[in-house]
Amino acid sequence: MRLLFTFISLLIVLSTSCRKFKEEKVVARAEPFQPTNVYPVDRLPLHFNRVVLLPCFHPDSANSLLTFCDQIFLQELSQERIFEVIQLSPAELKVIAGKERVSSSRNLPSNFLKIIEEYTSANGVLFVDLDSYKPYRPMSLGVRSKLVDLKTGEFMWAIDETFDAGHASIILGASEFQELSQVRALSERTNGSILHSPRNFTKYVASTIFSTLPKR
Repeated sequence: MRLLFTFISLLIVLSTSCRKFKEEKVVARAEPFQPTNVYPVDRLPLHFNRVVLLPCFHPDSANSLLTFCDQIFLQELSQERIFEVIQLSPAELKVIAGKERVSSSRNLPSNFLKIIEEYTSANGVLFVDLDSYKPYRPMSLGVRSKLVDLKTGEFMWAIDETFDAGHASIILGASEFQELSQVRALSERTNGSILHSPRNFTKYVASTIFSTLPKR
C-alpha cells in the first residue's frame, strides 16, 4: 500500500512538472502584453493639468476588489506625472452627486460633469469601470477607463481591455512589472507571485493601462 501511494505521488509530481515546463516554454515565446484597444488624443492641451479620479466602479458593490482598488489606481495614475490628480472618495461623491460610485457606461446623475467641475475646478474626470474579476488563478480583471473633458464632454482617452492571467503575454507582462517595481519586495516578503496576489495583479493592470495615457 505504501509503495502504491509513493508511486501515485511520483506520478502527480511528474505530471505537475511537465505541465509547468510546457507553460514556461509558452511564456518564453510570448511578448509582454501591450494594450491595443486604446483611443487617445494625440496630445492633451497644455491647460489640461488637473484631473479628478472617481472611485472605481464594479457592478457588485460588495465585491472585495472595491476595498483596495481606489488607492491602487490613485497610486499608479499619480506615478505617470501627467497632471495633478484629485481623488474623490465614495463618501464625497455621494454628497455632491448622490452616488458613491458611477459607471461611464450607465446613466450619470443629472449635470454630473458640471457638478464635478464646480466642486474641484478640474479640467477632466477619469472613470474606471471594473468587471470580469476573478481573484483566483488564473486571475482576470477587465477595465474600461475614460478620461473626459469636463467642459466639452469629449473623450481625451479611452481604453477597454481584459487582463487574463491565463494568457502567456499577461503572465510575462505581470512578471516583468514585478521585477521592475516595488511589488517585487512585497512578493519576496510574502513568498508570493504577482499572479497569486489580487492587490499586486491590480497594480500591474492599473500601471499598464495608465501607461497609454496621452502626454501634454
